[in-house]
Amino acid sequence: MERLAGRVAIVTGGASGIGAATLRRFAAEGAAVVCADVDEAGGARIVGEIERAGGRAAFRLTDVGVLADLEGAVALAVERFGGLDVMHNNAVWSGGGYVAEIDPAVWDRSLQVSLTGVFYGMRAAIPALLERGGGSIITTSSVDGLFGEIMAAPYATAKAAVINLTRTVAVEYGRKGIRANCICPGAVETPLLDFLGQLAPKPRDQLAAEHAIGRCLRPEEIANVALFLASDESSAVTGAVLVADGGLTAGLGVTGFPPYGG
Repeated sequence: MERLAGRVAIVTGGASGIGAATLRRFAAEGAAVVCADVDEAGGARIVGEIERAGGRAAFRLTDVGVLADLEGAVALAVERFGGLDVMHNNAVWSGGGYVAEIDPAVWDRSLQVSLTGVFYGMRAAIPALLERGGGSIITTSSVDGLFGEIMAAPYATAKAAVINLTRTVAVEYGRKGIRANCICPGAVETPLLDFLGQLAPKPRDQLAAEHAIGRCLRPEEIANVALFLASDESSAVTGAVLVADGGLTAGLGVTGFPPYGG
């Protein structure tokens, strides 16, 4: 199947994790893709992998906290592949700590990448999407954008704001053919989760068990959600928040009973 045949997509944070899985999925479905990331070696690897599989891909060194970098990624997509149809704002960076102890510089950088970087991605992409008669903007938020989380104020704050930024774009540009939707994953097996696992006191197996499906998620599973949002199959979906968390937030766990069959 080629559900994205003839389309062009940019994925920020595309060198690893959810971003890399999404680039592979989009390319396998016929899209030409641009990997936008600060990781040159990782970006080169994913581009080479896609090209060896017969796909079309390019890398653009991109710090999403710099508007000119995102404008450059869009310009590359237009120059190399003829336009832009899908913008997946996926890059993230965040520090943490108890609120009264967070270094203001850490707070500022966290929001610069995880929130302002999404705004910059939208701002850079929207004119190119309008040139094509519309398109799809996808943002990666988190279930932490729906709830508070101890030691994660910058991350949770940015992810919550990303949700309403996405909704705002949906209502502002819906009549111009642009759809904007947000994915809220649970715990996904990515380098970020590995890093958090070194800091958090909760064992990985306990975190996995808190998902209704009994495990953490794979990046490819989130990429499948992104593919749906990028394709015409989601033509009626805009301004939506799709929670793809394996049932992590489906229950409170107050009673303490084990799941059926668990």
